[in-house]
Order: sequence, then C-alpha cells, then structure tokens
Amino acid sequence: MKTKILFGSAIVVITMVTLSGVLKFSSDEDEATNRNFVEASESQIYHAEIKEWVSEMNVLLSEPLNDPKLKKANNDEGFEYYLKSLVVDRESPIDVIKGNKELKEDYTTLFLLTSYISNKQAARTVHLDPNGEAIESTDLVDQWAPTDENTRIAFDYMKQIINDLDVAINHKGKGEVYGVTHLLNGNKASEVKKFVTSS
Repeated sequence: MKTKILFGSAIVVITMVTLSGVLKFSSDEDEATNRNFVEASESQIYHAEIKEWVSEMNVLLSEPLNDPKLKKANNDEGFEYYLKSLVVDRESPIDVIKGNKELKEDYTTLFLLTSYISNKQAARTVHLDPNGEAIESTDLVDQWAPTDENTRIAFDYMKQIINDLDVAINHKGKGEVYGVTHLLNGNKASEVKKFVTSS
C-alpha cells in the first residue's frame, strides 16, 4: 500500500514538472518583433518531423528552385511560386502538426496560401485549357497570363510564415520574424488570413 502511494506521488510530481515545462514566456527587448512571444518546449510540442520540414521549407522558399520544369518555363516567376507551394503542401507532416492548436492554425493559413497560388496558376492558363491541363504545360509558357501582384503577396506571406515558424521551432525565438504566425502571437497573423480568404 505504501509503495503504491509513493509510486502515485512520483507520477503526480513528474506530470507537474512536465506540464510546467511545456510553455515558457519570454521577452526579448533587443528584437522588437520578438517581444512577448510564447516559446514552446521543443521536447513536448515539436516532433522531429515538424522541425525538419520547417527548416527544409525555409531553405526551399528562400533559394532559387532547381527544377527542370521551371527551366523549361524560362524561370517564370509565378510558376516557381506554384512549384514551391506544391512542395510545401505535399511534404507537410500534417499528422504531427494536428497536436498543437497554434501551429495547426498556421498550417491552415499555409494550406490556404498554397491553394491560392495553385488557383492563380490555373487562372493564368485557363484560356489555354479550361480543364486545367495547361497548368504545367511549359511548352505554352509564352501564352500564360502574367503573374499578378496578389500571387507575389501570397508567396511572400508563405515565406514569412515559414520563416517565423523556423525561428520559433528551430531557433528558440531568436531571429528576425515578421509577426505573421499564431505560434508567436504575431500581430499580422489575422491580416494574412484575411488576405487569403477575401482575395
């Protein structure tokens, strides 16, 4: 009986310590954009697959894309955004993202942005084939409509969200952020959502 009580007490103590380490509030006066963000404990919240995905996507969105399709499309700006958005969506570890409310909200916004960019690529090519067959027809690139400003804005927002997630998840909040994520209580997170749902 005494052993059971001691064992039960140990579990309670371990649980309390574990839960108290899940969220840590911190303030960084030197970097105004990082003030009052919520830093989640990596071991409790972030699966290794999420950390790797965010890091890889940050590199993908920041560097020129080395894709034969893009070369065939004469490095068309909007097509590059489209191809990159497909990778962000296709490679996302959605099953492990679901466990974190703020991260799930940011992923939903990312998904809306990737869908938006895909729809814009379809709109650029719909006059060539109303069934969407011309979306990736690089031999017709000269007949695609120009990339519009909203596509550029959507891509920039996608880059900013991934950047902020990378700072939060892989760099413990240290680094330049744009304030566009729920995870870091960003003051522009609702602005991004409004853009993608009302455009």
